[in-house]
Amino acid sequence: MNLNEIIDFANDVNREIASYAPDIILNPSRLLTDDFVIPSLTWYTIKYGDSELEIVPDDKRGVYAFAVRIDSDVLPPHGYVLYIGIAGRGSNRSLRQRYRDYLNPKKVMKRKGIARMIGNWHQVLQFMFAPVEDSVTTEDLQTLEVQLNTALIPQYSRQDIDGEVRDLRKAW
Repeated sequence: MNLNEIIDFANDVNREIASYAPDIILNPSRLLTDDFVIPSLTWYTIKYGDSELEIVPDDKRGVYAFAVRIDSDVLPPHGYVLYIGIAGRGSNRSLRQRYRDYLNPKKVMKRKGIARMIGNWHQVLQFMFAPVEDSVTTEDLQTLEVQLNTALIPQYSRQDIDGEVRDLRKAW
C-alpha cells in the first residue's frame, strides 16, 4: 500500500492549517464582565517587532496583550487576544522594558508557548498596551491581569487566571 499521497495531504494540512489553530474559548458571560478593578483603560497598538518600540512608554507600568490582528481594506474587523500580562509586577519595570523581553530570542525561548505564539503569528501579531497611572498599586495591576485573563481566557495565558476557571480549563 502506498500512503504517500495521504501523508503528503496530512503534512499539508498540518503545515497550512493545524499549526495555526489556537484553542479559542469565547464565553459570553465572561466577555460581558464589567467589574474590573480599574474601570477604564486607554489601549494603544503597535505591530510586533522593534520598528515602533519608541511608542511604548518607558516611564509607565501597565497591562499589555498580544493579539493576532490585521487591519485591512477588505477583511472585516477581526482579532484574537493570545496573551495578557502586566509590566510592573512587584517592580517599576516599564511597558517598554517588559516588551523588550518579547523581542529577545533567548528570553522568548525560555517560554515555549510564547515562542510558538511569536513564531507562528509574528507577521500579524500586534502588541497592545494600556499604561496606568503611578497611583495604581501593584496589587490592583495584578488583580486586573487576573480579571482580564479570566474574561478572555487567552490561549497562552496560563497562570494569571481565576483559580476556578483555570481548573475548568485544565479539564477541557
